[in-house]
Amino acid sequence: MVIKTDLCYFTECKVFPGHGIRYVRKDSKLLTFLNRKAFSLHLQRKKAQRLRWTLVWRRKHKATASKKVKKKAKKTVKVVRAIAGLSLDELKKRRDAKPATKKPTKASTIKAVKKRKVEKKDRKKKKDFAKRRTGFVKVPKTRMKMRSTQR
Repeated sequence: MVIKTDLCYFTECKVFPGHGIRYVRKDSKLLTFLNRKAFSLHLQRKKAQRLRWTLVWRRKHKATASKKVKKKAKKTVKVVRAIAGLSLDELKKRRDAKPATKKPTKASTIKAVKKRKVEKKDRKKKKDFAKRRTGFVKVPKTRMKMRSTQR
């Protein structure tokens, strides 16, 4: 059988049916108190955190006797799988390759990337230069004035 219980607004203890005090605040919020003592302390604006017998104080000072069993964390096992196009043997060779053999290939790839960037920049410059030549032609101001007076 399940009994519906409320929590005391002040002490956070369970309030069983037929017990406690219900108080309606001005903002129409319903507050439930365990007993007259909790209700009185709330009206005096006392902080429940400072009273040792409240659950709030016990929780704040970690005085609750709760035994929590920690589950053992599963150890992750590293599994190596083949990638499409590469076998396990090739992957192991690449992984175990010494840094001395890796450096030249890394340097060559960096050079290739830098070269591509420079080429892209040059292409962009050429396009911009071509646009400027075929675009707007500047007319001297004196000629502009002459045109406006002719109309």
